[in-house]
Amino acid sequence: MTGVLSEECGPARSPVVWMRPGHVGYIGPELGVDLHAPSVAVLSVGLDGPFVLDTATHGEIYTGSCFAPARSVHRVNAPGGWILLLFVDPAGAPAMTIADEMTAVAGPYGLAHRRERELVELCRATVVEPDRIFADAVAGHTPVADPRIAWAASTINRNPDRAFRAEAMAAHLGLSTTHFLRLFARQCGTTFRGYQRWTRVVHAIRDAAAGRDLTRCAVDAGFATPSHFSETFHDLFGMSASGFLRTGVRFDLDLP
Repeated sequence: MTGVLSEECGPARSPVVWMRPGHVGYIGPELGVDLHAPSVAVLSVGLDGPFVLDTATHGEIYTGSCFAPARSVHRVNAPGGWILLLFVDPAGAPAMTIADEMTAVAGPYGLAHRRERELVELCRATVVEPDRIFADAVAGHTPVADPRIAWAASTINRNPDRAFRAEAMAAHLGLSTTHFLRLFARQCGTTFRGYQRWTRVVHAIRDAAAGRDLTRCAVDAGFATPSHFSETFHDLFGMSASGFLRTGVRFDLDLP
């Protein structure tokens, strides 16, 4: 299922998750998640007004939109309100571009996106266009990616079930392990290991959304056990995968 989202998917209708190369988005009610630390950066926007950003290090922050870098512990608290969550695949370095579009900061968190109002309008439109939302979030910029790191990320994405070792990838690229890991973290804003966790979860949920058994999907995506997948999903999103799938969210899939 590709393209724009139908009018059945806008706010006050049914929640939706889209999966695209480079970004995963959610439009729907705030789900009361626990504190969590996604492996990738996430932009949160309140669609019914400002929300409370609950953080582990800077207390509660009242804002209309927030950019949380990878591995920052937080949760959005907007009881009864609808939100946009835009998880950014760091392989192409778009997270840095979104961070630059925030007009205020509180510790590691960027606040008040320059086009917050436009993003709300796009999310509340009769026809929701995921790629347009992403383009607005990154201000249309296309960051220049290091081709070596882009290759590494692409290799991980194509083979989520493989346990890649940084030493082997670094050697293949003619780099020391230390330099490779530093380059990876600088471009992607997350760790080499964190990116592999993110990729596996995305592949597992994508396959489950297509109708396959969730446990089988988790194993095929490289998780050693179902409990390992469950723990990882909760760490990244603040709730269980089965609980999330039971919310009735609709999926719009456009991934290779």
